[in-house]
Amino acid sequence: KMTITDGNYPLGSLAKTTAAAAAAATLSTLLLYRSYTKSLPTDDPKRPQLILDAIANDSPIYYFGVGSNLSRKKLENRSICGKKIHIVSMEPCVIPGFRLAFNMRAFPPLEPAMGSLEPLDSYYDGAAAADDDRAEQEAALLKRTESRALKSYEKEECHGALIKLSSEDYERVYKSEGGGSGAMQGYEEIIVTCVPYDKSHPPVKAVAFRAREHVRLPRDPCPSKRYMTIIREGAAELGLKSCYQQWLEDHPVQDPSPAFRKLAINSMVFTITLSMGLKIRIVSHVQSWLLFKMYVLPTEPKWKQILGEVAAAIVLLPTALAGFVFKGLLEASGAMPPQLKRWVKMLEGE
Repeated sequence: KMTITDGNYPLGSLAKTTAAAAAAATLSTLLLYRSYTKSLPTDDPKRPQLILDAIANDSPIYYFGVGSNLSRKKLENRSICGKKIHIVSMEPCVIPGFRLAFNMRAFPPLEPAMGSLEPLDSYYDGAAAADDDRAEQEAALLKRTESRALKSYEKEECHGALIKLSSEDYERVYKSEGGGSGAMQGYEEIIVTCVPYDKSHPPVKAVAFRAREHVRLPRDPCPSKRYMTIIREGAAELGLKSCYQQWLEDHPVQDPSPAFRKLAINSMVFTITLSMGLKIRIVSHVQSWLLFKMYVLPTEPKWKQILGEVAAAIVLLPTALAGFVFKGLLEASGAMPPQLKRWVKMLEGE
């Protein structure tokens, strides 16, 4: 008698092949996850002494703002506790030897990456050539890693906002960027020298945020259109140099289709709930790895972009369906957390 499990039966062979493929895929995923978790940090990032001293003495702190923190309104409302951040002063400045990098791993292709301050080779070369022990010590604290820009600015410098805050308000900004959340936080604090546009104001030491190594991408993807719009508006509001604003205007951006945006948002609702609420991170880790493998830049030919979006949609579909159901239940019961609700509306562009 021939059964479905008989090797001579076509369906039996198909079932065995499918089972073997599923087992191989599961094993590969587990090995990938194990390899990935071994590369993750186990200790909190070390905070600069300048910051610790300022907090201990209740002294003001200078902070270098890039990304969405170029906007005064965005910065004033960053506090996660709901209290408005008071800005003592805010002026345009430049930092030689650094660039605005979009290399902090996020969620492609909806929000591929966030902004970060990244040292350039000229920074390390300048520190080594300078007859200044402190400059060499500061450079030694910044590990040199591969980091390539998608579109480089014409000069090796980064323009942004030099912001003076009380130590209490700085801590609110730091926590709003994930600071103090443990070994897995995305940013580390670095000390930089800011040169104000106003030549009557001397250069000052300020703290800036750099993507940590476990979330730092070797090459910048595109920032989202939503994110870059905030940066462009903040740069114009602050009065950054016109050539720098033109570079921001010309920089490629990611702008997924409306259908894909909905799919990705529902997926993120589910994976973030698993990661942040239940501390189950394997789904988001594996999904992120797959999405970056399939990521296609908007500068590539259109057919490649379409294939990339289709492949990404297949990866997102299971978690997107779960997220759609979960979000619907929260909305129907009125139990949607306010922070999650604001986050969804932000990504939807409302």
